[in-house]
Amino acid sequence: MLKRAFVENSLGQTQTYNWYKRFKNGRTLPDDDDHSGQLSTGKTPENVTKARDLILQDRRLTIQDFCNTLGLSYGTCQRILSEELNMRRIAAKFVPRLLQNEQKQHRLEVCRELQQQLQEDPNFLSKVVTVVPHPPYSPDLAPCNFFLFPKMKIKLKGQRFDTVEEIQAETQTVLNTLTKKDFQDAFEKWQKCWDPCMRSQGDCVQGDGAE
Repeated sequence: MLKRAFVENSLGQTQTYNWYKRFKNGRTLPDDDDHSGQLSTGKTPENVTKARDLILQDRRLTIQDFCNTLGLSYGTCQRILSEELNMRRIAAKFVPRLLQNEQKQHRLEVCRELQQQLQEDPNFLSKVVTVVPHPPYSPDLAPCNFFLFPKMKIKLKGQRFDTVEEIQAETQTVLNTLTKKDFQDAFEKWQKCWDPCMRSQGDCVQGDGAE
């Protein structure tokens, strides 16, 4: 049941039994015991800064990646991300849970600009779009996140490559299979993401456009 619910983030059977025994014996905190090579400082300003830097480098990191890099327990990393950095996952990326006012305003302006272009030109979405405005911290407004990346994952899942060139070649093969209708469907789904953003005055709405 745990593996179905949490997939790779779930504990193994032995670990589950061990934690059950610990809580039954009076333990109240989920933090791991300190181990050799593991930092015991927890939510220090230094660790918070390191976690923030990691997110800026790659927003697709998992909490387990943070554990491995920072040498902290899963619970500690989770609290740093949620309590100290005020982050949550949206469309497989960590984004600010509470966007700053200027970030919300930027998102709002981008959606309004796109909506205006569509009103002025009803064929806007059917044309080849090469460059479109995209606000930061906005995976819910990025077609790549809910259109291209999922398709790439499905096609490449389970394959192993020995060189970067092989990855590039297979990726190009997958891209070549995308049709004009695929892109049109993506842009239509993209349009549906604008209204929730405008209704929420620029807030990031979880699940918009996600398959």
